[in-house]
Amino acid sequence: MSTNNQPPAAEFRGDAPLPRPKPLRRSLGPATLMALLVVGGLLAVAVALQLFVVRRIPPLTEADLVAAEDRWSQHGPTSYDLDFDVEGAQPGTVHVEVRAGEVTAMHRDGVTPRQQRTWQYWSIPARFDEIERELELAADPEHEMQTTASTRLVLRCEFDPQYGFPRQFHRIVYGGGPEVYWRVTNFQPK
Repeated sequence: MSTNNQPPAAEFRGDAPLPRPKPLRRSLGPATLMALLVVGGLLAVAVALQLFVVRRIPPLTEADLVAAEDRWSQHGPTSYDLDFDVEGAQPGTVHVEVRAGEVTAMHRDGVTPRQQRTWQYWSIPARFDEIERELELAADPEHEMQTTASTRLVLRCEFDPQYGFPRQFHRIVYGGGPEVYWRVTNFQPK
């Protein structure tokens, strides 16, 4: 019995084509596979946030604000009841009653603040004033809010098409600073 492991010489003819080598199949290393999984997971989370969490509020522009204020001054009632949900650093609910343009009653989380001067802050004209101030803050947050140079504000606001009052407002802060969100849950002209 021969221990020669060589194939018979007939198989190695000089004029016969050599067999093609099989292409090397590269497999992903564990680090590459983990990186792809992490990136895929982050993309899935970003898409899910956009679809299920992010509020669909249009970007705030100065032109939209001016048009809404004009609509309010032309069509807005001078007497109304208004309810807000507030989120952020001081979340809660706010109820306001306005008669003949003056806030006559106000409750925050069911409690009436003793200082009536704070009531006016929740009227529609005061909401417009706040939004105008937010535009100023967004133009220069470093100086207006004493934040870092990299801080950026994104303002979003939805206005009522009939009366013009702001229905929802959202200040999103990138780089440090308080986020602000409120929405009108009930508006009743009187």
